[in-house]
Amino acid sequence: MTDMIEFLGSGALNLDMIYEVDDLAEIRSAGFELYPGREISGDHEMAGELIDFLDGHGILMAKSGGGSSANTISALSRLGHKTGFIGVVGVDEAGSFILNSMRGVDFSLVRQVGRSAICIIMIEKVERDRAMFVAPHDHEIDFLDPEVLRTVSTARAVHLSSLAGSTGTYIQSRLASALGPGQILSFDPGELYCAKGLGALSSIFKRTDILFITQEEVEMLTDRPYRSGLEAIYPLLYKRPLGQNGLVLRLFKDIGGPVIICKQGPKGATIYSPNGSLSYPAEEVPEVIDNTGAGDAFNAGFLDTMSEGGSAYDCLKAGARLASLSLSAFGRNWLDRLKT
Repeated sequence: MTDMIEFLGSGALNLDMIYEVDDLAEIRSAGFELYPGREISGDHEMAGELIDFLDGHGILMAKSGGGSSANTISALSRLGHKTGFIGVVGVDEAGSFILNSMRGVDFSLVRQVGRSAICIIMIEKVERDRAMFVAPHDHEIDFLDPEVLRTVSTARAVHLSSLAGSTGTYIQSRLASALGPGQILSFDPGELYCAKGLGALSSIFKRTDILFITQEEVEMLTDRPYRSGLEAIYPLLYKRPLGQNGLVLRLFKDIGGPVIICKQGPKGATIYSPNGSLSYPAEEVPEVIDNTGAGDAFNAGFLDTMSEGGSAYDCLKAGARLASLSLSAFGRNWLDRLKT
């Protein structure tokens, strides 16, 4: 990576396999603890058993490159930003598929080893509720080296999402610590990280400018009711001097400090701060095909407008617009409909 990256991502790189099923309860009856809106993880052997079950009790609708940060970075690339990604995929057919799906993203810092991560997504035919099962990459490697850390230290903004495995938070805390005060860190921890608790994420939080999270994740992360949980999280985030980084100065001026965006699905999204809250409704769509990556699309719309100096309200509006567009197709196929 020779030119300055505007948005540099790190997180899981998955092969998403998207199935349509009649009822998630049928999958639970087969021994898989999968509930609407929830995400669990297991090994590749368990993933194989689940795929075998779904091949007989569901319909494979699509395969797509996946991973929360990877989805956001791919969308930002289609919106015209120079983007890059740090991570690991397998030396297998799935790994090649994943990398080829990230059109326009510089993945020269993605390492290839072992077997690729698989995310199995099950969507109920009528309710369109979905559940996810993740089998992470089967090698835990420390993919940080001087070239990676040098790129991190020069990117305008870094966007993190969870890395399944015992070393994920450690690796990403090192990425966070490589950032200077003039750079932005946004973070979407997801359920897998929030289940670890506040202590496990504290080293990332202390450098986080923008936190994307859901109500369920707040309560899981803090073991407190929603509002009390937000009040516990906010003081842990990065206290940015307001004179730094004109790229996003408008957003931080509007909020008066770091930003927590609570994504609420069909209810829209709310920015929380001790100074008050600002909400924006979800946009109505004629038909929901797949809601799996809607939150990641929201992140991309928000960050895109942030980079243009947009207000907090404009950032929320842009996130809602992109999230609604993402509901129109399976996986990342909606990106082909994106007009920049």
